[in-house]
Amino acid sequence: MRILSDTAFTLEHLASKYDCKIQGDPSTVVTNVATLSNASNNSLTFFANSKYKSELKETNAAAVVLTENDVEFCPTASLVTTDPYLLFARIASDFDISKQFQPGIHPSAVIDPTCNIPSTCGIGAGAILAMNVELGEHVFIGANSVIEKDTKIGESSWVSSGVIIHEGTEIGLRAIIHPGVVIGADGFGFSETKDSTWVKIPQMGRVVIGDDVEVGANTTIDRGTLSDTVIGNGVKLDNLIQIGHNVIIGEHTAIVAQTGISGSTEIGKRCKIGGQVGMVGHLKITDDTTITARTTVTKDIKDSGMYSGNLFSHQKASEWQKNAASFRKLNKLQKLVSLINKKVGEDNDS
Repeated sequence: MRILSDTAFTLEHLASKYDCKIQGDPSTVVTNVATLSNASNNSLTFFANSKYKSELKETNAAAVVLTENDVEFCPTASLVTTDPYLLFARIASDFDISKQFQPGIHPSAVIDPTCNIPSTCGIGAGAILAMNVELGEHVFIGANSVIEKDTKIGESSWVSSGVIIHEGTEIGLRAIIHPGVVIGADGFGFSETKDSTWVKIPQMGRVVIGDDVEVGANTTIDRGTLSDTVIGNGVKLDNLIQIGHNVIIGEHTAIVAQTGISGSTEIGKRCKIGGQVGMVGHLKITDDTTITARTTVTKDIKDSGMYSGNLFSHQKASEWQKNAASFRKLNKLQKLVSLINKKVGEDNDS
């Protein structure tokens, strides 16, 4: 179980802070968060999926976050809202102490004297900060992370262990960078000669990351070639994503694991991109586009909507579903065509 604080909150406090209603005793105290089945008599949990209704009826939780329609099935106190999952996520952050730290610099860290590091920051064991690195207030740098020269990291950002951030990178406020992330390495930039050898193209741009961005473990974001690679405010990147040079990702877009985005592609705002999606370079994806898992995208997407396709290039999801249904019947159709051809041949012979 994730380490949680021993802070206690009353339902009255939580309802006031998050603007929701209380069903039951407002003085009920919760000290941790848990699932419906694992909750104890001091836990807060949530109910957002009808298939867990039996667990709701039997939960031992002190309180449950749920909708008005589900109050009658709850055997305990509750916080009533229109979106239980969202409210629970916000409340759970009040209990999570995993990113709390004591300010200070570990003796084994290597800090260039030109760095600007406020006293509220924490620098872990073996971390290396090169020339002119600038940290905002309350920034944490984990053990063995390397922050190269001229990098700027905004206030209240968390850089986990084993992260490498290359020179000139700019990261906004409240970023969360998970272990193994590499930001600002050279991308795959080469020019092919007539004799099929490769000439390296210098990658002289930067990576610029906005506020409230989260980057999952072992994701890589390549620096721009001449201009910058840009990740907008509120973008959420899962583990194991490859983002090529000069890619631009619009605000509040979310991308799931193992997706690869080739260079100079522009993704709009509020897009949702599933796992293992592949995008060729120099594409433009419009705002509010959803791309389902394992889709191959080879052309611009100019109209928002949901797109799917892994046998061929992407298409509207509704069209893809019809084609997928037809594809499953191809073997039967092939046999039917063979029978028809055989019958036609027999008729011709007669």
